[in-house]
Amino acid sequence: SLSGGKRKRNNEKDDEKPKEVVHVRAKRGQATDSHSLAERVRREKINERLRCLQDMVPGCYKAMGMAVMLDVIINYVQSLQNQIEFLSMKLSAASMYYDFNSPETMQTMQRTHAYEVQEMERLAREGYGDPSHFKQ
Repeated sequence: SLSGGKRKRNNEKDDEKPKEVVHVRAKRGQATDSHSLAERVRREKINERLRCLQDMVPGCYKAMGMAVMLDVIINYVQSLQNQIEFLSMKLSAASMYYDFNSPETMQTMQRTHAYEVQEMERLAREGYGDPSHFKQ
């Protein structure tokens, strides 16, 4: 009668959808339980994102510790925010003195600061001039 009960339970389980099982062969000394695997995947994702940041941020090197690397990244982003704010103020000041639609003004500005003007106009069009863009 005990085996009949077990069969019934097994039959009930057969009706359920089988769970997707990821079989992982652990390296020597590494655990295979789901919490350890999830933690390993989480760390791999973090490391992948850090490598992306290393490629994007000048002065980031693989040999630095994570805390130092994050400090470098934070300083770089703050520097970019300051540059954007400065360019925004410069654009505002320039727009008071120049009519950007005037052909004469455009020729003068192209000769003196062509790249600077194009960059300021691009930043203004993209909406980066507002410092609140970066506030959390």
